[in-house]
Amino acid sequence: MVWTEEKDVKLLRAVAAEGVFINSRAGSRERGALWQVVASSLMAEGMPVISRSVRDRFNILAKKWRVKVRQEERESGGGDKEMSEAEKLVEELVELEMESEKTKEQKDEAKKLVEGEKKKAIEMRERAMERFSQTKKRREETEKDEGKKEKKRRRSGEAIEWLREKGENMREMKEQELQERREEREAQRAQTEQFMAQMQAQNEQMKLFQQQLLQQMQQQQQQHSEQQQQFAMMQHQMMQVLTHQTHAFQQQLKRV
Repeated sequence: MVWTEEKDVKLLRAVAAEGVFINSRAGSRERGALWQVVASSLMAEGMPVISRSVRDRFNILAKKWRVKVRQEERESGGGDKEMSEAEKLVEELVELEMESEKTKEQKDEAKKLVEGEKKKAIEMRERAMERFSQTKKRREETEKDEGKKEKKRRRSGEAIEWLREKGENMREMKEQELQERREEREAQRAQTEQFMAQMQAQNEQMKLFQQQLLQQMQQQQQQHSEQQQQFAMMQHQMMQVLTHQTHAFQQQLKRV
């Protein structure tokens, strides 16, 4: 199938109507399903396409648009030419796609941050266990060097002191572990709240943007319909004038 400007407009309208870049994440199954819906919509209008072909065509249009914008900015400091309907749709859909990519990057960054905090907590616990194991090993080696007789003659005060130190070490490890868990939960809660707030703000912005896009599409369709009506009226008037002139000319011929 050969793509024309009219077919491009139909494609872009379908992409906007289905909310491909609003109702799904980049690279998700939902995004692929929406491209299939767009393809089915175009097939219903007699266009032999599949989801991959419509996705590839949109990427080509988006790439051409970016190149054109950069070229116009270099030549005149910004594009001030009247844009076609296809160009307007591409511009708005590219902005939606960029917002969608940004949202995905923020999610990935938040996930990496949480995983990093978990890794730090695990490493701190492992270091604490390692220090405790080393202390215990040194004490066992010292006791072994002193011999079994020395162990038997250990004064009760030394045994109590050893038990006390052991209890303090265990308590410190437990407190450290609890503190690490509290800090991890607080960090996760703060990140989640911040992320949810950002997501809510972006969703509101995307909904408003979609409403504006749909309103603009409706206005353009209404203007197109009005132009067609005006053209039909002018054509009808011209036919009436032509018919009248022809009739008058025939009357003159009869008189002659």
